[in-house]
Amino acid sequence: MPTIRLLARALAPLTLSLACAGAAGQPVALDPGLAPLAEKEVPALLDTLRQLTAVDSGTGQAAGLAAVADTIERLARGLGAEVARVAPAAGVTGPNLLVTFQGNGQRRLLLIAHMDTVYPAGTAAARPLRVEGRRAIAAGIADDKGGIAVFLHAMKLLQARGFRDYGRVTLLFNSDEERGSRGSRDLIRSQALAHDVVLSGEPTGLPERIVLATSGVGFLSARVRSGSAVGAGDGQAVEEVADLVLRSRDAFRSVPETRLNWTVLRAEEAPVLQRLPAADWQLATLTFQVRGRPSHAGGAPDAGINAVVEAATLVRRVLEEAARHPGVRVHARSATGGQVSNIIPERGQVVIEVALPRGAPAQPVLDALLVAGRQAALAGARVEGIAAPGLAERPGPVDTRVSADVRVPHAEAYQQLVQAMRQRVEQKRHPSSTVTLQDGLARPAYNASEEGRRLAEVAQQIDHALGGQLGLLARSYGGTDAAWAGQSGKPVIEGLGLPGGNYHSADEEYVLVDRIPRRLALVAELIRALSRR
Repeated sequence: MPTIRLLARALAPLTLSLACAGAAGQPVALDPGLAPLAEKEVPALLDTLRQLTAVDSGTGQAAGLAAVADTIERLARGLGAEVARVAPAAGVTGPNLLVTFQGNGQRRLLLIAHMDTVYPAGTAAARPLRVEGRRAIAAGIADDKGGIAVFLHAMKLLQARGFRDYGRVTLLFNSDEERGSRGSRDLIRSQALAHDVVLSGEPTGLPERIVLATSGVGFLSARVRSGSAVGAGDGQAVEEVADLVLRSRDAFRSVPETRLNWTVLRAEEAPVLQRLPAADWQLATLTFQVRGRPSHAGGAPDAGINAVVEAATLVRRVLEEAARHPGVRVHARSATGGQVSNIIPERGQVVIEVALPRGAPAQPVLDALLVAGRQAALAGARVEGIAAPGLAERPGPVDTRVSADVRVPHAEAYQQLVQAMRQRVEQKRHPSSTVTLQDGLARPAYNASEEGRRLAEVAQQIDHALGGQLGLLARSYGGTDAAWAGQSGKPVIEGLGLPGGNYHSADEEYVLVDRIPRRLALVAELIRALSRR
């Protein structure tokens, strides 16, 4: 298989007739010197990735985001760029960076990527970057520190080739993309408006593709309250929220190109069984630990195993089993799962309290309830359960709510999905329950303009000339800052980060080392073509 270096020799006389990239339809020549430089740049780019992934920079992790910003600023100033830090809006943690390269031409290009990741503190130290075969592995290496690195090193290659035909190239790196860019969306929009074209450095999966549309990202939150009279609804909020999860989880199938996944559950009720006369009842507590598999709630929910859904089915299983034992009373005291809205939850916990008539054999009943709880409904899920005498102290606040990650192609589809969900919510398990919904579209969908589609084809043609097979993806279920940039009316090219995979998942996130040279050359050539348009 020919390397990009050999292909570069063949490209020396090659020009691409890119009518939308050259002025008045003039052909744009590829630079035969860029591909060899891109091959040589791989060790330096990997070192940049090593530095960027050496610290945790999850959204809201102030120290880590500041450290990543420091690294970027040092590297950018080493390339002669101007660097400015812009404080985020809305009380968001972490600076936004504007890295500016001034040129001799007229065209203004904006390159966007984000510094924040989805990983908890301690991940970087536990999983430092390593290279295994074709893969460079580290938390956040693809999404989106690879985008940062490829943009910085593409500018380095252009400098080495003496190319400054752009008017200005601005690199915007924000600190809160994974949470909707609430603190940076206005900056992205204003910077996009001040430039002619926007390149977005989100990673590409395999096969490599430019994304022509992303999904809008919304949320749906349900709060459940049970009735007040003992024996007439009291203590049923956890049961109701579990039933809500199960009866609504497929509602999105009625609205094309949408997804809805329950990702965060916090349900805690006040004690009920302790009110029973101690002389007449024996009490016990069942505690179940649920283990699923995390994945990206938008891009790859089917790759995960939803611990919140499994917890909900567990509540139903145990209550149904308890109904088979006359005289036994059970109370679903708590159910929890998930941490981050856009990740399919990996872990969950369910606590169920049990009351048996005094003198009745308790162990057979408890064993039957444990067996029912441990029989996982979702393929690949694991459930462990134990029984303990008495009722456990639970000091947590009494509240019952669940929230979902929502993906839609446009605002109208979001409203249709919310209406479908409201119909499911009204089908309450207990008439005395009260369910309150909150909803909102936190990030709009991005849909490429006509010019954006033409420029995506330019990128595709350049990549093919470099020996690649870059495709075009009609829509991704991911939500990105291309949406905010696109609101400026300027064309956006999405998906120019490094090829890789396993972002937002339990598997180790990676980029493909052997794809780095061509991706570097692609971005550099694209900047050249767009600068001369």
